[in-house]
Amino acid sequence: MTSLPAAEASMSRMADTTMAGGNEGVAVVDDGTGEDVLEKLKVLNYYQDFAVSWPNAKNHHFKPLTRAYFTVPAANLNEQYFYFASIVCWLVGLCGGKIEVPDQFDDPTVTSTNIIQALKELDMSVREIMPSKIRQGHGDCVLLTLSMLCDQALKEKGVQFLPPTYPSEKYDEDLVADDSAAAAGPEDEIADDVPMREASDDDDEWYEGLPGQQRPRSEATQMIESQVNPEAWRLELENVLPHLKLSQQEHMKDWRSHIDNISSLLKKLNSVFPDVKQSLTNVNEDIQKAIEKIQKREATLGTQFQEQADKYRGIHQELSSYQENYNTCNQNVNNLSAKLNQITEDLERVKQQIQDREAQMSDSKPLVNIKKALTDLKAETKTMELRIGVLQYTVLHQAIRQSQNSELKEQMIDDDML
Repeated sequence: MTSLPAAEASMSRMADTTMAGGNEGVAVVDDGTGEDVLEKLKVLNYYQDFAVSWPNAKNHHFKPLTRAYFTVPAANLNEQYFYFASIVCWLVGLCGGKIEVPDQFDDPTVTSTNIIQALKELDMSVREIMPSKIRQGHGDCVLLTLSMLCDQALKEKGVQFLPPTYPSEKYDEDLVADDSAAAAGPEDEIADDVPMREASDDDDEWYEGLPGQQRPRSEATQMIESQVNPEAWRLELENVLPHLKLSQQEHMKDWRSHIDNISSLLKKLNSVFPDVKQSLTNVNEDIQKAIEKIQKREATLGTQFQEQADKYRGIHQELSSYQENYNTCNQNVNNLSAKLNQITEDLERVKQQIQDREAQMSDSKPLVNIKKALTDLKAETKTMELRIGVLQYTVLHQAIRQSQNSELKEQMIDDDML
């Protein structure tokens, strides 16, 4: 059973988590998350509504959870994961979502994918949740998933966790005074036993308190005025009051009353014991007779219904064999379904590739670009041919001029020689 300080700490932590859950992206998993999840499930009445009354849980025996069940690996990992998947399915239903009801022999990968898809449909952040992690059935991702679903379910039910409020402690002033008096008992008795001298007309100016102590009456009887600030005294009292402890001292003579009470109770027990013993003996005899009758009746019924019992055993064995065949077939169906999903994904990928190639083949833009390039190439070819013609003309003209100049020079040389 959870102690009061631990329960208050858990409720305070759940209130902080709930208030922090309003900000997107806040996901905290610590050592107290398992206990928080268990407390939230108790608020949702999970054992009665899920483990006992949930239609899909009637064929399975779900035990009450502990705060560390989903924190560490269990002895049976398959049972642990099935418990997690079933409680997630129940919480998704409370949140208003839809998810396929899991079976104990389903493929964990397919079930984990369905859980993440259901969380996405509920607009929950799944950035830190991976199928390979929740497939283990324990760990931070499992606790985070359960915590988010519990918060959403509590929100749907209108439940809100607030920080705990502590009542103000009040102390009985009379009790404190009695304790103070009890604590100072012996000294006060000694002080009270000191004889005081009676007042007389001659002692108007002096009085006697303790032997050997005398002081003027005017100083003892005058009003004492405190020099302490009342407000500062009140604040100091409020600071010190929580640290004060009340102690009740038992009286020295209580053991005598206890002995008298025990003696009277012992006498009452001795007087009542014979009648009670006789009554219990009669009840015992009646019970023994009833047990003998029940045993005889059981033997008679066992003999009469032996044939029906044998028939029931045979039917039960047949049912077990049918159940095994069903589980085997269901496993085969799951495997074939996984293969079908893989083949479907491959087919979609091939279809997409074919569509992309058809789009590329039917696209006339490359042909237009080729035609445009040919046109530009022809124009550039004409320009180059024109430039080549001009250059050939220039070169021919220059060659003719050079030949004419050389002939002229030769003619001038010949004239000079003549």
